[in-house]
Formats: sequence, structure tokens, C-alpha cells
Amino acid sequence: MIRYPYVISLPNINIHLTQNDFSGEYLLVAGGRTPSPAWLKAASMNRRLYAVDHGADACRAAGLVPELFIGDGDSAKRDTLSWIEDSHVACKRFPPEKDKTDTQLALETVAENQNPFVILAGGFGGRFDHAFSLLYSFVGAGLHGCLADDHEFLFVLREDDEIILEISSTPKSLSLLPLTPECQGVSIDGVHWPLSDAVLRQDNPYAISNRLAPSANRITARNRTGVLGLYLCWDESMK
Repeated sequence: MIRYPYVISLPNINIHLTQNDFSGEYLLVAGGRTPSPAWLKAASMNRRLYAVDHGADACRAAGLVPELFIGDGDSAKRDTLSWIEDSHVACKRFPPEKDKTDTQLALETVAENQNPFVILAGGFGGRFDHAFSLLYSFVGAGLHGCLADDHEFLFVLREDDEIILEISSTPKSLSLLPLTPECQGVSIDGVHWPLSDAVLRQDNPYAISNRLAPSANRITARNRTGVLGLYLCWDESMK
């Protein structure tokens, strides 16, 4: 039997992981849809908090002073940038004319630490091209972690990953998204349509709009090869 020695706690969900050698937990707040202040406060507990440009506005609204500000400052409010300076927040500033996005630079910064676990908030909503770049930058960075806010959640399962999700608030829908051309050995239990050792292809992403099994509040998911996204949605009306 596989043991799950490490637990990541977020509002509405606990993530039980087989891996337990993380050097620390990092909450990156990017510039997409702003999480609610209450969610962000709860998610920041006992984690290192980094603000990625416009994400500093969300931190300020929640009354949270980040450890580090990363970005070119072209989307954060001017008074927020002044607040960052007055709060003596460490900064990694970059020119607006650059090849990499602020989020890519933030992921590179976190990756300088040995095996971090990364929670990326402010990654949903807004323009599709921004969301696409953010998601695949996260995948390409090789980091362990998830995208999360009070409306949506996406955990990135890499090769031979297995997790249990303990869910306190039932999601509207649940999907498996192959984030590489093919994922093999995909299994999921605790849902209406379970899978066992399935192959999911990126050019035929059919494993969407699933739901929890009746009375279930736990999901076990496994992925043997490729990179798989396990996605949950609590609010289908968000913009």
C-alpha cells in the first residue's frame, strides 16, 4: 500500500502526497483573476509569499505583505508599488521589454530552491493567451504544485505521481487534462466515471466534466507517464 506522508492544506481541499522531501511551500500570486482576500489569507498561512507584478494588488487587498516582488511593474497599481517600497519588500525588477513573462521569471526564482512545492494563485481568468502561457510555463518549469483559487483548482501530476484529494466542498465538475501529447497509466477513483490504467491523449481530451461519486469526498489519482492536470471547478459562472 502506498503511503501519503505529506499534506498540503488549502481552503476546500487537502492534498495528500506520496512525496515528502519538499524544501518548503511557496504561494505565488500572479496577475490573473484575483482570489478573494479571505481565500488568499488562508492559503498564505505558513507559506512563503511572492507577488508577481499585478499580484501585488491582490496581496495588498488581502492585507498580506509579500516576502518578494517580482516583475516589471507595468500592471501593478502605482500606489501598490509605493506600498511595496514603503513595506521594504525585497524586489526583483525587470524592464518591460523582455523575452520572458513575469510569471516565468517568478517560476525560475522559486526553482532556485531545492524541490519547492508551488501554489500559483491568480493564474485563472483573463486572456486565454496569458492563461495558456502561465499553465505551460508551470509545466515546463518542472515544479511540483498546483494552480488554485476560490473558484478553480488544477494539480499537476508528473511521472509516477499519486495523490489523494480530500474535498470539503463538492465541486461542480472535475476533469483530467493531458498536458503532454500522451499520458499513460492514468487512474482515478472516487468519481462517477472512474478510470484504471487508461491512456489519455492531448488530441482527444475526453475525460472532462466528471463528478464525485455519491457521498464521496476523496479522490485518488495516479499518473505513470507524461504530465496530467487534475482540474476541479466550484463556480462555473466566474469570469
